[in-house]
Amino acid sequence: MNTVIVKTELEKIEKEIITLKNQTAENMIQIGYKLIEAKKRLSHGEWGSWLENRVAFSQRTANQFMRIAKEFGTNSQAISNLEVTKVGLLLDVPTEKREEFIENHDLKSMSTREIKKVIKKTINENQKIAESVVDKKLDESIYEICIKDLRPLPDYEQYFGMRTGADWIMFLNNINKYGITCPVLIARDKTIIDGHERVRACRDLGLTTVKCRYVCQEEKYRKEYTDEELKLYLFLISNMKSRSSDWYISQFWLDTLFDTNYGDKSGDITHYLTDERLNVIKHNQMIMNKMYDVVRDKINGKITENEMDEKISELHKQYKKE
Repeated sequence: MNTVIVKTELEKIEKEIITLKNQTAENMIQIGYKLIEAKKRLSHGEWGSWLENRVAFSQRTANQFMRIAKEFGTNSQAISNLEVTKVGLLLDVPTEKREEFIENHDLKSMSTREIKKVIKKTINENQKIAESVVDKKLDESIYEICIKDLRPLPDYEQYFGMRTGADWIMFLNNINKYGITCPVLIARDKTIIDGHERVRACRDLGLTTVKCRYVCQEEKYRKEYTDEELKLYLFLISNMKSRSSDWYISQFWLDTLFDTNYGDKSGDITHYLTDERLNVIKHNQMIMNKMYDVVRDKINGKITENEMDEKISELHKQYKKE
């Protein structure tokens, strides 16, 4: 898309968001839609700085507005005359219980502290009725699950993006050649925790089943998270893969959404995924590729095992600490 057109459209969105911020809380749905629209137009890595510099939002606040738009966009009457903070709290109420919860409580006259207390009670009661979809004890079995029964974590692509172009074709070819070497991690309700791209590849390749394992989180580490929060938390943790930019992206999201302490909590992803770190990751990936070539030469009989060990050892010295 033409850069000038995108800039003009973004400036229009910025003005609309600022105007809506100064009006009643009913406009928060429109703010959410505007943010969703803006995010689609911004390049990767620009989102955090655009929010901070152009509309004075943190990423956490922006995510909340976008969720409000998605959750209440077809039923704005339910949140009329409520402040943004209170509507944000309602997102924690299970979807199937939310309408009843709003009808049974005078949210306008209640304080945020009172609402939090009642929501927590509702969630706890709901979870007592329905067993958690995240196991508390490890199930080491591997299951063959129908791909059509699996469902993605809501908005999973907004956290790490999706493979595209040549990268996707290469990934697809590897899955086609070697299959799924690492089982997909899922919750008991068949929500994918780790392996969205593997499942997408299997669908594209026409496969009907995929090997899966059920995710586990011991009781002592759950921190009173709801199942939806726990699934998102485990999704982010599962993406903390070393030698990858996902390691730092995960830290950013965990600090932003779960108040962990991996970084400076600035709300700016470039403070986590710095140019220096990106250069180290690229360098180490190049070294890894060379190591793969050496191993391939040994398999094809081009070099001896001693020659392979010497070359791998020499390459390992060039590896940089992240």
